[in-house]
Amino acid sequence: MKTLLYCEFTRLWQRRWLWLVVLSSPILAYITGSYFLWLHAIDSSAVSDTLFPIVGLRENLHLICNIVIAAIVATIFTEEFRGGQLRLLFLRRFTRGQIFFSKLIVVYLSVFILLVVLGLSLWGVGELRLPDEENSVRLSLAFKYTILYYLLGYATLVCIGSLFAFIAMYSKNVTYALGICMAYILAALLFDGFYLKLAALFSGIPYIHELISYMLIPYTQRVGLDASFSGVATTNGALLTIFILHVTLFNWLAYRRFVADDYTY
Repeated sequence: MKTLLYCEFTRLWQRRWLWLVVLSSPILAYITGSYFLWLHAIDSSAVSDTLFPIVGLRENLHLICNIVIAAIVATIFTEEFRGGQLRLLFLRRFTRGQIFFSKLIVVYLSVFILLVVLGLSLWGVGELRLPDEENSVRLSLAFKYTILYYLLGYATLVCIGSLFAFIAMYSKNVTYALGICMAYILAALLFDGFYLKLAALFSGIPYIHELISYMLIPYTQRVGLDASFSGVATTNGALLTIFILHVTLFNWLAYRRFVADDYTY
């Protein structure tokens, strides 16, 4: 299994476009920093260097990060799945289940690496370009808040990666997979009013209301992560339910497709 993980990881990270994503992280952080410097010129309390890694991730999580994950998943699943490249792996001693879960682990690990790179880039830009935070107590709280926020952000990326793996396994080619993933991201961000109206029908049942409100991950990334810090049990319970459902249901469906007897034909 270790050999398989190493091979999958190496094959993915040999792609030039993925290294281009890594090298683009500091540029994205710099552009985000410029935007918040402009806000700071309007409102001097807009953001400090300690909060910039959080607000910078919040600005890029629901769109840029999701697009990158869609590309990774389409590459590691759809491209090899539809291109017949997996036949060579089946000639070796690995089972289909081992191959599937090795790919899934590589996706999650790669997402973690990219998130760390983006976080460090945002931290560096914040230290260099944004106003310093001098309150030591607030610095300590901001550090804890940042770690927790990034862990929750990573959890949402794992969830949407599981959904995209399901989409990738049922797509005809990479173009279809990326198109469907992009449509999902944009629909979740542009038409949130529709499912929020549906959620409003259950306003008397807080758990159901929160469950419907945050069912689409991009909206959760944009709004739900901040709501999770409110300490409301129903909100955190709904988010936990959504995370578990995405990881278990969509990975199971993708796995079922992957191990089907006739999928290579």
